Amino acid sequence: MMDIMVNRGSGTIRTFLNMLKRIDVPLSTFLRWRSVHRIAGSGCLLLLCAACGISSPDATALPPRIALITPAGTGELAEAIRLGAEAAAKENGAELITVEAYPSDGNMYTLSIPDTTESQIQVKPANADRRTLSRSAREYAQVEAAALALKQGASALLVDPLSVKALSDIIQKAKTTNSDGAIIPVIVLNDEFPVKGITSVISMDNLEAGRQAGQAMAELLEGRGHVALMGPDPLNAGLVHREQGVMEALAQYPGIQVELKSVCNTRDGCWQAAKQLLDQQQVNGFIALQEPASLGAADELNRRKSADKVRIVGFGSEQEQLEQLQEGVFEHLIVQNGYSAGYLGLNQAVARLNNQQVQARVTLETKVVSTDNMFWMDNQKLLFPFVQ
Repeated sequence: MMDIMVNRGSGTIRTFLNMLKRIDVPLSTFLRWRSVHRIAGSGCLLLLCAACGISSPDATALPPRIALITPAGTGELAEAIRLGAEAAAKENGAELITVEAYPSDGNMYTLSIPDTTESQIQVKPANADRRTLSRSAREYAQVEAAALALKQGASALLVDPLSVKALSDIIQKAKTTNSDGAIIPVIVLNDEFPVKGITSVISMDNLEAGRQAGQAMAELLEGRGHVALMGPDPLNAGLVHREQGVMEALAQYPGIQVELKSVCNTRDGCWQAAKQLLDQQQVNGFIALQEPASLGAADELNRRKSADKVRIVGFGSEQEQLEQLQEGVFEHLIVQNGYSAGYLGLNQAVARLNNQQVQARVTLETKVVSTDNMFWMDNQKLLFPFVQ
């Protein structure tokens, strides 16, 4: 049975969700509704404030300005992180600046919304296309996005870093920007890198998440078969730990053979890797350690019309992943609480700015989500934070 819980929404929203759980509706229809709901809600709020004559706070009491450097590209995890940070900013009376290094429309602009605590900045490097940019170009774009936020007066940074180099450069800029001598806090979200100068890390336990993925695959294959790892990255400490956790779990099953791993970082690259693996040898299951790897493997299975024969366990909760989970292309997804990452990250930044105690590391919950349990009440916060 599917349980849907909506704490923020109208009767129309509740009716829609009740309908979703009773009939076979593509998940994309449900997810696209989010934008309409949020835009309508924001408009009603602004009209209400204008009608009631609510004025802005005293201009002399400036709120702390905190910048969120969003993950590369847009997606459901990035949106969940932003929503969590936005909620915490409102609770703490802080101003949130969201900075995206790879905007979809290619325009750079600054948007200030009166009577709110949020601004948006988009940064586009020359001829930027996140599907074709090299790793170094993407790193440069993220560092420049952080630099722009600092120029806009950010007193703290929330960053989902692309690499050790990008994070190191961002921390260096944060150290040299503050004119009054105070160190600007840098809170790392959704990743872990061995870099000095980090104020706090908000991330899943990647080792345990890897064990969850490996155990899920072992159960799907009933302890026997050939498994391929897709998307490990020796330069990303979090993915290294995920890979280690997968191997630890599969080592408990002598009947499972792990094929050579395929290092790939893009959807097209992982699609080609999956195609090559399936052409050359028997593969009963793919464990994809990141979103592009899972989607690339799914592309090849869909092309071969063999999605019901080869199992996929992946990481992430992007819209297309959830759609393919609902359709049975993915067997399981390892999902983290992106909303909590943004919420807790901003709270850590505010605590540091107020000279309060800060946790060096906050571990986020991860769950193994399947078609059977994706609409269970306790999984909704992970998959659909925009209706909580």
